[in-house]
Amino acid sequence: MSDVRFIVARPDSLGPYVERLRLLEREILYPLADGADHFFIDHGPGYHPFFSSMGEAYFLLALRGDDLLGSVTGVLRPVWHGTRKVDALYICDLKLAKHARGSGLSTKLLLQGLKHLFLIPPLRRIRFLYGAAMRGARGDVMRIARGWNPLRMGRPASQLALYFVPPARLQALETRSAPPRPTGAGLRLGPAPARTLEGAGWCTTAGAKDLQRLSTGRPWPLVHLSAPPEAWTHGWGEYLRTCGVELAALGEEALACFSIDERLEDHVHWLREAGIAPDSVCTVYSLDLSFPVRAPAWVHLPSSEI
Repeated sequence: MSDVRFIVARPDSLGPYVERLRLLEREILYPLADGADHFFIDHGPGYHPFFSSMGEAYFLLALRGDDLLGSVTGVLRPVWHGTRKVDALYICDLKLAKHARGSGLSTKLLLQGLKHLFLIPPLRRIRFLYGAAMRGARGDVMRIARGWNPLRMGRPASQLALYFVPPARLQALETRSAPPRPTGAGLRLGPAPARTLEGAGWCTTAGAKDLQRLSTGRPWPLVHLSAPPEAWTHGWGEYLRTCGVELAALGEEALACFSIDERLEDHVHWLREAGIAPDSVCTVYSLDLSFPVRAPAWVHLPSSEI
């Protein structure tokens, strides 16, 4: 590994590496419907806009000569634990080339990433780190980072159920038996302040982050229901139904994509009783060095930012 070099790029210096990053992400597949289909994530021709929209983005790249072996992205951004605003580093988009997996590079990427990033003055004050790991074709992709890494010092803060639902299904929901809004102090990891939500609280990442389905060879049209629990004025059920009404009225083919913390069992159960089951799973890992007295009662990380 002595011939591997690490560089930190910002959005304005990422250009020479974009095509190699895009080739790398096409190799990583995620299952849908228990493996009936798969998709890969496409961050578009500029690569960085999705990350830049969430905060200050830093891209750590591992190279051997001109060969891109792997990358991980850190985004400096605010999050909220209850009513407390916290500066956080979102560690995301960890990816390795196939021929570099199993070499210990993933752990080195995370360690080198923190070493490089925490030398940057704005990041030295960070006391909260988190990451999100989608379940890949061979399981939770965090498993590629074997051995010690900073997020393993923390714990899985939450497991999120992910849904991809036709708006007409949401429009038809009967919400009288839907659960009330979650209680207790939660951990809100989005949406980013710069992300504009339309209608009842939905958005799209088209062009900045698309899910390319293998079965069709085309981007999967998605609209993300990203509003946090405090915006669910009449509860989650009514929020989903209202978004369904608005999206169905647009007459487009897009599916509604959203997440919910599996600890909110009444929410997951209510939707399952309505015939809507999760399509995928995402695990949120966190390391809180501010040592809060209590763990959050729930975690909200919208699908638009996973």
